[in-house]
Order: sequence, then structure tokens, then C-alpha cells
Amino acid sequence: MKTAPARFGTFYALLWREFIEHRNLILIAPLVAALLLTLLLVWVMFLLPESFKQFLIDEAASWLTNLPLRAAVLIPVLLAQLFVPVLLLIWLIYLTVCLYQERKDRSFLFWQSMPVSDGQTVLAKVVTVVFVIPAVTSVFVFCWLLVPMFLVVPALPEPGVSSAWLRSLLLVFDGTLLFYCFAWLTGLLFMPVIGWFLLFSAYSRRVPFLWAAGSAIALALFEIWLLDSAWLGYWLDWPTNGYVFGWPDVPAALFSYEMLVALLLGSVLLTGAALMRRYND
Repeated sequence: MKTAPARFGTFYALLWREFIEHRNLILIAPLVAALLLTLLLVWVMFLLPESFKQFLIDEAASWLTNLPLRAAVLIPVLLAQLFVPVLLLIWLIYLTVCLYQERKDRSFLFWQSMPVSDGQTVLAKVVTVVFVIPAVTSVFVFCWLLVPMFLVVPALPEPGVSSAWLRSLLLVFDGTLLFYCFAWLTGLLFMPVIGWFLLFSAYSRRVPFLWAAGSAIALALFEIWLLDSAWLGYWLDWPTNGYVFGWPDVPAALFSYEMLVALLLGSVLLTGAALMRRYND
């Protein structure tokens, strides 16, 4: 019988394996996004007239020094939102290929020979989506949020520079933390979507994305035709409006009815994905 540290070590190895096998997606994609955003910001600042550029810097400096921290955090929050499409794209690609690729290159046979259950494998992929990928992306969000700080703070009068650096760092940490909270909370609310894509990734013989997306569309149309309702569309619309284009009240969302439904439905689909993984040709 395995001890708790041994089980933890096995699960850690599974998470590390996910990171290594998908490092180009998990690591390189947000890095490229951060570099492109930085270059875009520098390019825009270079093209702006000097007077207008100085006006923008002065306004940002005024917000930084005069607004309370709770109000000034709106600036890094808005800048961090630029990484939301990047995060969603990483999630979508990863969920589509993670189990499908194992079957395609036959690497699942090696892991099935190890003392690792299908449930552990699927759970490792869920933890990777909900917690690991947002954590890695948040590192690059933090680096990206530092860029405007280095443009604004040096423009301040000398007596206020030292306190402005401290306030700026606090705002950058705050904006990054809010982004991470948004990411894992949205991941939990989208647990049925995660389970749905893993279900098709586990058993589709080809193009799992088309099977998953096509089946979801067909199910929604069938619901509209048979039941004259759009519950599936409403469920997808609620977290999208509340969390993709907004920032969450973490405790309220975490202990909400919608979260309970999402976790229960997601657990059923993830169990199906673990069972489907056993039937590989």
C-alpha cells in the first residue's frame, strides 16, 4: 500500500510530465504573447506625438499617485485582460490534444504499465488546466505589467519616485493575483467543458476538437428543438459574461449554486473520460 508522500510524488511526476510534454504550449505561448504586447506598446509609444505621449504618461502617473490602491488596481486589471484570449486558446488546444496525443504516439501504453490509474492521469490533466497553466501564464502577466510601470514611474517628480515604485509593485502583484484567481475560478466553473473535451480527446480517433465542438452544437440544437429551451447556451453565457469579461467575487462564486452544478456535472464527464481511456486500439 502506498504512503501519502509516495502518492503525492506520483501525482507530482504526472504534473511534471504534463509540463514537459506540453511545454511549448504552456510556456512558449504566454511568453510570445508577453513579448508581442511589449513590442506593441513600445511601437505605439514610439508612433505617438511627443506631447500626447507625455500627456498619457502624466495621466497614468497621476492615477498612480492620487487614486487609492483599490481604485488604481483597475489599470493592471485591464492590462491583464489582454492575456484572457491567450489563456483560453492554451486551454482549448491542451484539452483537445492531451489524451488524444498519448494514444496517437502510443505513450499511454507505458503509463498503463506503471502503477498509475486512469483516474490519476485524467485528474493530473484537470489540475494542469485549472491551476498549472494559469500559474505559468500569471508569471508572464506579472512581467507584462511591469513594462508600463517602467514607463510611468521615472516620469514622476523625484520626491515621489520611491513611494511610486512601491505602489506600482503592489498594484502589479494585485493585478497578477486577480488574474490568477480569475483563471482557476473560471476553470472550475468550466469543469463540464473541460470534462467534455477530455472525453472526446480520450477516445476520438481523429480531429477530437471537431467531434467535441460539433457534438456540443448538435446537443444545443437538439435541446432547442425538443425542449424549446436554451439551458446549455445560458449556462455557457453566464460564466463567460461574469468572468471572461469581468473579475470575480471569489468567495461568492466559489460557494455558489452554479459552482456546485459545474463540479458535479464535470465529475461525471471526467469519470467518462477516465473510462474511455481504457479502450484504446
